[in-house]
Amino acid sequence: MRQFLAAILALVFISSPAWAQQKVVDEIIARVNAEIILKSEYEAGKKELRDLLQRRDNLTGAQLEREYEEGLKSLLRDMVDQSLLLQKAKEMDMNADLEVIKSMERLRQENNIATMEALEQAIIAQGTSLDDFKQSIRTQYLSSQVLGREVDSRIVITTEQLRTYYEEHKQEFDRPEGVRLSEITILTQEKTPAQIEEQKKKAEEALAAIKRGDDFVTVAQKYSESQTAPDGGGLGFFQKGQLAKFLEDQAAKLEKGQVSELLALQDAFMIVKVDDKHTGGILAFDLAQAEIQDRLWRERRAPRIREYLTKLRTEGFVEIRSGYTDTGAAPASEAKSQN
Repeated sequence: MRQFLAAILALVFISSPAWAQQKVVDEIIARVNAEIILKSEYEAGKKELRDLLQRRDNLTGAQLEREYEEGLKSLLRDMVDQSLLLQKAKEMDMNADLEVIKSMERLRQENNIATMEALEQAIIAQGTSLDDFKQSIRTQYLSSQVLGREVDSRIVITTEQLRTYYEEHKQEFDRPEGVRLSEITILTQEKTPAQIEEQKKKAEEALAAIKRGDDFVTVAQKYSESQTAPDGGGLGFFQKGQLAKFLEDQAAKLEKGQVSELLALQDAFMIVKVDDKHTGGILAFDLAQAEIQDRLWRERRAPRIREYLTKLRTEGFVEIRSGYTDTGAAPASEAKSQN
């Protein structure tokens, strides 16, 4: 519970910090299209940054000061970024109300909190406004949706590029024995006996579809209630000993491509598929492919996001008061060429 509450405080700062609170008459330090950023919001952001470094990272003394000074360099940039992304989400007619409900319920279940009212009280008990916490979820979701549509969807990595990377970095994929798994999980936590029976029927329908020959990915996307569902249930690669013994024993009984029977866990029904097995040594390309994809995607994503946010700046209107710096602004020559 303590770790959960610490995570709440970190989420509020990272996704919707103090500057998301209601604006009052104050000194304007930045204009972002029709929005403004106030000096009081910036100062509150500075305080939250220091508090976060102390609370989350347990930093003190000289190390705290170094990290704090480094963080200040991007504080105003991040505030401008957030404003631009939320404005873009509004322009694209995006809404996060349903996501707030789903996220709050997921937090409640994952942290074994009995009721939504108890979750809300736990948040408030930490000195965090419930409205601010919900706004943090909206901000995080809408920002990710905009970036997903405008940046992520345009990152293309070919099989040839994956293979080239694999050949050039093959020794980095030396792994012990393990398996790559996918799942379909139907939750039963805090459900009545009648509801559990309905969940079991749902899981049995999913297993029947797979046995008929339906694609596991498609079935997972339709039936699974796990966070892996949108990606077809992929859990990833696990070295021997990393899985719970129950799952490791189940995986050991299956060959590559085989699917388990319906597994009854304490809080869920589960179907497991062994996507691949590795006996030790250099991973085959097929097993390493997902990790390579993730590496290349991450390498390309960060600069693409920065390019996109710079583009939003040059296409819109961002004015920073003298004495403050937006480190995300395009160089003067670049900004001039794009206008």
